[in-house]
Amino acid sequence: MKWKFWLGLLISVAFLYIAFHNVDLSLLYLSIKSTNILFFIPIVLLTFSFYFIRALRWFHLLEPIKKIGLFSLFSSTVIGFAANCVLPARLGELIRANYIGSMENISKSSSLATIIIERLFDVFTILLMVLFVILFNDFPSEWESISKGLKTGGFFLLVLFIASIFLLIGLKKKTQIFLNIFGRFLFFLPHKIRNRIVDMLKGFSNGLVLVKGPSQLLAVIFYSLTLWCLSAFQVYILCFSMGLSLPFLAPFFILILLCLSVTLPSAPGYIGTFHLACQYGLIFYGSSKEKALSIAILLHAAGFIPIVTLGLLLLLLHHISLRNLNNE
Repeated sequence: MKWKFWLGLLISVAFLYIAFHNVDLSLLYLSIKSTNILFFIPIVLLTFSFYFIRALRWFHLLEPIKKIGLFSLFSSTVIGFAANCVLPARLGELIRANYIGSMENISKSSSLATIIIERLFDVFTILLMVLFVILFNDFPSEWESISKGLKTGGFFLLVLFIASIFLLIGLKKKTQIFLNIFGRFLFFLPHKIRNRIVDMLKGFSNGLVLVKGPSQLLAVIFYSLTLWCLSAFQVYILCFSMGLSLPFLAPFFILILLCLSVTLPSAPGYIGTFHLACQYGLIFYGSSKEKALSIAILLHAAGFIPIVTLGLLLLLLHHISLRNLNNE
């Protein structure tokens, strides 16, 4: 864990250096200062709404185990994401599972399984965003030579996405029959590798059983789409408040870059990786380096400060320490 922490810190410092390199700090300050503060109210409210939507989605995933009140789910979600902001290696996911397990007297491994399934739905939604950005985004003229290749790739991504949906439905409805058919389609693979792939799918299907029925599955999909669309809308509002008008798909493109950036090792809170990804996403759409970095700083602050503050308040309210939750 120590070497991962230091590697993440080193990467964050390197990314911050690139982000601030050749940036006029006086222009950066003026850009931040010129932000319309009234727009920050809906931006912060959107931040809180993200975790409420996550709590609603988690309700449906946990329902087969136990019906849990939204306040407990919201508190657990906020505390987990607040921990992710201040602790390395995404320990917030374990803390979130431990918290809800302790508060509601349910299996912590089962609650962790629902969090993994939740992440898979996030991945599918982000995959859908990637698909639409590749297929329908207007790339600059200098990208014309590779835009056709990207759109061809987007078409195959669409086919893959549709196939994935059928895979989920098949695994959910007729698990054993589907696994047998899928195993036969892999006849060209060595027996050991084929069995390993089928076992992986079987484990994934066990996770899908946690979604109680079709209506719950649709609810989870709806909340996943709503969550990420509102995240893109938050990016748009912040840019608009700073006088930067973006094309419709631009916030989704920036959001994809941000999702990729938080998968990289970094200091707690995704410092550096988040800022550089947001900055270069905006530069891609013609923003100056200073304005792009100022938006990145404010967007990070709008997501970081409110949730860490609320997470600490909830921990104090319940007289719980992060150390105790992490050690459970």
